[in-house]
Amino acid sequence: MKKHFPIGMRTAKTALCVLICLLLYKLFYYLNESFGEYAAVAFIHDYLFGTSPSFACIAAVICMQDTIENSVKFGISRIIGSVFGGVASVVLSLINAQIFASRGDIFVCVFGVVFLIWLCNVIGKKEASSISVITFLIIIIGIDFARPLVAAVNRTVGTLIGAAVAIVINRSIKKPK
Repeated sequence: MKKHFPIGMRTAKTALCVLICLLLYKLFYYLNESFGEYAAVAFIHDYLFGTSPSFACIAAVICMQDTIENSVKFGISRIIGSVFGGVASVVLSLINAQIFASRGDIFVCVFGVVFLIWLCNVIGKKEASSISVITFLIIIIGIDFARPLVAAVNRTVGTLIGAAVAIVINRSIKKPK
């Protein structure tokens, strides 16, 4: 007789990935609070991890797929998209600051969206276009407008962490037979 659990394996692995991402960010928050006077700790916390585990958790949820291959595929797509969106937001925010006085001028936002979708299509990574545009818009018109480079690095590192956690968990925990 087959036993049915209230949640499936993928659900359990996804929750575990989110837990690990949250704990990693909590650890670096604690390290920064305790040892923030050390430049390396402060740099890792402020410039690599940032203060929010949101992007790591989102990447972990999206990258937890039915197979390891699909997890890797989704992870690579998210990382590429985050890098493209981050780089575009940094470059276009510098241009925006020189030409326009407002945050995320409409022209710059629309141009960035078109450019990123075009770029992803040209290099054959259509699946990365949505995350590149989302990352770009969050940085260019979001709360991180004042420090676009730091925001871009935070989002890319968060995505890397979440994708890596999902891939490791998906590879480590197999379905019971």
